Amino acid sequence: MQKLNLIKKISVCSFLFIIVSCSNISNKHTSAWDPIEPINRVVFSFNMFFDTYALEPVAKVYSYVMPDIIETALSRHFNWLKKPGGALNSSLQGKFEESFNLILDFSINSLAFGFINITGDDQNIDSSNFDETLTSYGVNPGPYLILPFAGPTTLRGVGGTLLDGTLDPLNLAGTSNVAKLKATELPIKALNTRAKYFDEINELKYNSIDAYSVFKSFYFQRMRAIDNNVDNSSKGSYISDGAIDAFFIQNE
Repeated sequence: MQKLNLIKKISVCSFLFIIVSCSNISNKHTSAWDPIEPINRVVFSFNMFFDTYALEPVAKVYSYVMPDIIETALSRHFNWLKKPGGALNSSLQGKFEESFNLILDFSINSLAFGFINITGDDQNIDSSNFDETLTSYGVNPGPYLILPFAGPTTLRGVGGTLLDGTLDPLNLAGTSNVAKLKATELPIKALNTRAKYFDEINELKYNSIDAYSVFKSFYFQRMRAIDNNVDNSSKGSYISDGAIDAFFIQNE
């Protein structure tokens, strides 16, 4: 098991090196660079199909039968799980006060496993991720990618997600019970988030002449806000992050 974990870490580090090398080739591709658009559109169509015939109808039933208080509690829990990684990324970005607040928030809300926000406002502290950390060190996003089920990202985003997962405290625990917990977390999170933004997503999905271009445009608006100022407060002026992420099974 330890040998396997070592191999995973080496693979992630190697992939990150490739990202840093390739993403810094040119600054002209820092926005809306989509060199494999035909392939991305095929994968996007697959994700649309999956959402229409699987995720959307289940989310509709889920939203109808699930009390709002449970949906809110689950959203709080998933946000709580991101706090340790967010604290690490805030430190790497030099935001030590934010890092301390995230650790404090995580520690206090651990009393309720994050289902109840004991510290107060649900939106009081947002968590950074490794994509934002790589941005703060000048790593360009690289090409735009659509991944099956995982949705929109960039080469930098893939590397950031791998690092987030590798250094996730739950993954580092490495126990079988934690592995089972992580296996159930993703589908529940996807379903809960899809239900939360049900109308917002369907508005874009069914009322857009070219849904692919619309979602790509929103994605890059959000990314440019992060690129120009790696500050979580800059991400709230567009369509909500959750609505973009919930259209696919992506970590928000």
